[in-house]
Amino acid sequence: MKRLEGILASAMDAIITVDGEQRIVVFNPAAERMFGLKAADALGQPISNLVPDRHRAGHSDHIRRFIETGDTNRQMGSLGAISGLRANGEEFPIEASISQVQIGDEKLGTVILRDITERRAAEAALLESRQRMEAIVESAMDALITIDEQHRILVFNPAAERMFDVVAAEAIGTSIERFIPERFRNGHGRHIDRFKEMGATNRRMGALGAVSALRANGEEFPVEASISHVQVGGARLGTVILRDITERRANEEARELLAREVDHRAKNALAVVQSVVSLTRAATKEAFIEAVRGRISALGRAHSLLAQNSWQGGDLRQIVTDETAGYGRAGQVVAQGPSLALKPSAVQPLGLLIHELATNAVKYGSLSVETGRVDVGWTVRDDGELQLQWEEDGGPPVAQPGEFGFGSTLIREVVTRQLGGGLQIVWPAQGMRVMATLPASAYRAELAAAPASAEVVQALRESRGTGRGRLLVVEDEALIAMALAQDLSKLGWDIVGPAATVGEARRLLADTLPDVAVLDVNLRGELVYPLAEWLRARRVPFVFCSGYEHLETDSAYDQWPRVRKPVDVQLLDSELIRVRKAA
Repeated sequence: MKRLEGILASAMDAIITVDGEQRIVVFNPAAERMFGLKAADALGQPISNLVPDRHRAGHSDHIRRFIETGDTNRQMGSLGAISGLRANGEEFPIEASISQVQIGDEKLGTVILRDITERRAAEAALLESRQRMEAIVESAMDALITIDEQHRILVFNPAAERMFDVVAAEAIGTSIERFIPERFRNGHGRHIDRFKEMGATNRRMGALGAVSALRANGEEFPVEASISHVQVGGARLGTVILRDITERRANEEARELLAREVDHRAKNALAVVQSVVSLTRAATKEAFIEAVRGRISALGRAHSLLAQNSWQGGDLRQIVTDETAGYGRAGQVVAQGPSLALKPSAVQPLGLLIHELATNAVKYGSLSVETGRVDVGWTVRDDGELQLQWEEDGGPPVAQPGEFGFGSTLIREVVTRQLGGGLQIVWPAQGMRVMATLPASAYRAELAAAPASAEVVQALRESRGTGRGRLLVVEDEALIAMALAQDLSKLGWDIVGPAATVGEARRLLADTLPDVAVLDVNLRGELVYPLAEWLRARRVPFVFCSGYEHLETDSAYDQWPRVRKPVDVQLLDSELIRVRKAA
């Protein structure tokens, strides 16, 4: 008896024995701890007191039927997980086994109870963790594929379904090699096996490099992959995370192409400038500087026009307008022709062609006198070739020169060699005639820009004169400021400055206002707009002189007169005269 009492006292599980009326006759210490109830208070009480109210009737019937069946016991868990009730009213989950024994005429039933609160909490935590992991796998943007040691797919998440265009039900159980181009399959299997043999648990995204994958429709595409493996029981599972880098690869290739193109264009532009400097000839240093500056300005205008049109070409009318705007007087140059977009390769050569013709007309031809006139016309012939004509009238009598200078050579080389066209130049007494015939490959009619109106073209041309007035020059780059001041002073402007900052300009104007101003937009990070607003409030006109194509930082000035850098001084002079007269 003492041995039995010792077993009952030391048992970890609660042991409760009831008589035929289901009253407690044994209540061991573990039961006391489980239910928070002393044995003395439990003995003689119905066992149903330890069961929640809602389960008591069913619990009593269950015990009674068990005793009536004559079974001697039912193992732990056979009753399932049921609820117990502590003395303080707290319900808790328990697992139970039941047995019975006949002692004389009395049947006794014994219930062994185990508190499974902690186990249930652990199971709930495990379930929650599993659900969380499943949610992560389901919602992952990258494809997650888990395989067994035979490379059969066990997990195939929705991102993998989208990537390979295969539903998980069709993929699971099949070999992962179905998603690898055939030429890589042998190598891929060996790679995974070597990875497992090395004992490493993972390799980060990108460590495998960019590899190729195969969609269900047979399309190959580049992916970036990471791989990991884990031991689960006796099986080793591998998980591959895949990222489709098709778009990234396209962007990288586009950036590389852009970088190469920018490098090429920059070097080409420098080479062209170098050639212009080395080939230009002039009788004096001043004439040399003027010729080089004009040609580089023409190159700059062509470059700006290409940039403005995303390097898709440029409108022929705009080129003619830009290159003749600084020459002659209002109405002296008339441009006529259909809207026509040149291809990118033709913009710069034609810009130089018109520039050379215009500078020659100013020096020797019809633009050297007030009565002169230049008609620039173009048309597309029936055979698709572009015909461009330059006709001068009303100037001094002309004759074919005895020898040709660099300008004439440049014109011929541009038309015949660079553009692959034909060139005809004649010198009737009333003025030079030039007809250039260019192949259809020089233009793109479908990309023609809207033509500028004749009024706009003529408004950009103003006559030269002397005694132009007081001109404020605001420019932070010292060399540019010095060149502007020198050149504009020679044209008759009384220079105020140059000023390198807004504050310096305001100090220069403390006593007297200028008649007009030329303003660089960005003064070492300080925008000139506050000064522009100050001048506008005092009715002082101004012209922006900037390398910016558009004044996006302040739309209020987007339509304000602007001359692009590198500066064509003749054009800037004309704009300054025009805005002063308009004011």
